[in-house]
Amino acid sequence: MMKSWYFELVRRNRLLAYSGLICFIICLGMVILSFLDGRQLYGVNIWNKPIKFYLSIAVLFWTTGWLMNDISNRKAVRLISIGTVICLAGELVIITFQAFQGKASHFNVSSPTDGILFGIMGILIFVNSLFYVYLLILFAREKGLAKGYKVGVMLGLIIFLIGGYEGYIMAARLSHTVGAADGQEGIFFLSWAKAYGDLRIFHFFALHGLQVLSLAGWYIFRHNPKGIWAFGVLYIILSSGTFWYALQGKSFLGFL
Repeated sequence: MMKSWYFELVRRNRLLAYSGLICFIICLGMVILSFLDGRQLYGVNIWNKPIKFYLSIAVLFWTTGWLMNDISNRKAVRLISIGTVICLAGELVIITFQAFQGKASHFNVSSPTDGILFGIMGILIFVNSLFYVYLLILFAREKGLAKGYKVGVMLGLIIFLIGGYEGYIMAARLSHTVGAADGQEGIFFLSWAKAYGDLRIFHFFALHGLQVLSLAGWYIFRHNPKGIWAFGVLYIILSSGTFWYALQGKSFLGFL
């Protein structure tokens, strides 16, 4: 089933299908590398962050490639595909380079070079967000799609963009932990702080709202736009609640 799904993804968008696969392969290599390289940063293995980013971006590549099959403007699809790969590949290169050196990639302004690299990542994400704003506009203009599905994708793109903007709030603070310094004890793999507020939680739920709401729109509310609106608003409220809770310096465990 997975094999046939991937072949269909390749048919829909070869560039994003292959780019996502490459990210997954590199991610697997980094998992192996993490057992060989015991260096730590902020209490976790130095390769933990690159692994998470490669995994997340691979999912984003595949999601975007799949969804854009519904866009009739193929020139726009090609532009978004190429632009997204360039922007996010650039971010991954910087994250990997900094990890190799044993340095933090995000919020690191400890030297001019580190500050420049951090700034470049911010620019790349901003440009990438513009491509997704364009994608949102294209979906809004598209005719003939099932109404519930279309609303689901659009709501997913909106919260995805909100989640991306929240990253700049973390960048302005030069930290993601509220109430303590970064590097507090966190849950396995995700590393979300157990005892303090953590702005990465909303970032995660918002960015991956694109997958959640698109899938819900297709499989559950395809012909029920009111239903997906209700589900989407509830998703946004609950995920935003994690942001509000983090700003209070409170642990997400208390929210749950």
